[in-house]
Amino acid sequence: MQFKPLLFLVAAFPFTQAQAAPTAKDVVDAIHNITDISAGALDIATNISSMNILGSALKITDDLRKIVTDVANDVKTLQGNTTLPQFSDRDQAEICEALGGFAKTHQDFFKALANKKIFLDATTLTEPIGALLVLLRAGLDHLAEGVIALVPTCGVKARDELKDLDKTLGETISTFSVHAPDVPSVQPPVATNESLNATNHPIPASIPAPRPGVVGSPLGGAIGAGGKPTEISATGPIGTPVAAPVGGQ
Repeated sequence: MQFKPLLFLVAAFPFTQAQAAPTAKDVVDAIHNITDISAGALDIATNISSMNILGSALKITDDLRKIVTDVANDVKTLQGNTTLPQFSDRDQAEICEALGGFAKTHQDFFKALANKKIFLDATTLTEPIGALLVLLRAGLDHLAEGVIALVPTCGVKARDELKDLDKTLGETISTFSVHAPDVPSVQPPVATNESLNATNHPIPASIPAPRPGVVGSPLGGAIGAGGKPTEISATGPIGTPVAAPVGGQ
């Protein structure tokens, strides 16, 4: 998870707090609000079955979209707010406690979502869910950098919890990613003399022309004694041609 120094408190505060420095209660309430949405999505994901796949997938997609949209709106609103409020140790502890619950709830949600993907595959919403998870990961990056800046007394623990959350989210994103299998290109084999000779039916170098009097000969007949042409008679045994002299000879 990356922690950048410029944007802070992204996705942590509602629109109405954009013009004033947030209080510790504002931070805690905002974290709880997002956690509540994820808790509802966790309950839905946990209870997905073959009987409620589509409705559950639609609700989860809607919850993810709401979180991502709220994050994006807060990013836009709070980019100009660079005043870093100073909180007491007690306030920081409350924020870190809320952040710990936030991280745990989201981890459980993402794990449940990955475990239920086999059901979600029956819908057309796996790709939208995967895309929303990617966007949410970016938003949580900014959320982490902002909140950790507010809680130096417990920032190390908060950082570790958010790193664990990011790892779980990354694994869930991988579960929902569709990778086309690598198919090696196959070139058609080139015929060579060696490969032809290795077959059961080698091709001869040349095909001899049929001799006169043999089936396939231009004469169309057979050669009798003394080199005289004869006709084929069908009076002999099956498969045995009988030669009769031409012209009564």
